[in-house]
Amino acid sequence: MTQNMTPDMDEILDYDGVIENDGEGFATLPDNDEVTFKITEVEKGRSKDGTKPQVRLKMMCESVAGHGRTSINDYITLTKKSEWKLCEFFLALGMRRHGERLRMNWDIIGYTGRATVSLEKFTGRDGDERFNNKIKRYLEPIQNDQHGAGSVDSAFA
Repeated sequence: MTQNMTPDMDEILDYDGVIENDGEGFATLPDNDEVTFKITEVEKGRSKDGTKPQVRLKMMCESVAGHGRTSINDYITLTKKSEWKLCEFFLALGMRRHGERLRMNWDIIGYTGRATVSLEKFTGRDGDERFNNKIKRYLEPIQNDQHGAGSVDSAFA
């Protein structure tokens, strides 16, 4: 099941149609940069080998230090081995406290939280070396945060 708040990027354009979208100008953020994120898409599926349930989270991330914005996909496999990451994620959203049992709820489009990102190197199809960001750790909400975890942050509006 995909819940999507973005326009259909595969929409067909007419040959004589009007165009105006220059793209979003995403940045590659530095390693260990702290970001605020907003969940924009949740997709339930299976791991690459097809043996385990997995959730793909698409999120818009903005650097707290002002290094820019980027879009990140994070994949969480629903296994006991990755239960720590699930707990960390729902804690970051403000939906769970340490040590608390939680029934997972994936109706989280628009929820916000904090995380740190890592910088990963890969080789593109053209053979060029490239970099992208991945979620390194989800962070606890700041207690005196005026927006609060899980709220819609105006920075993403």
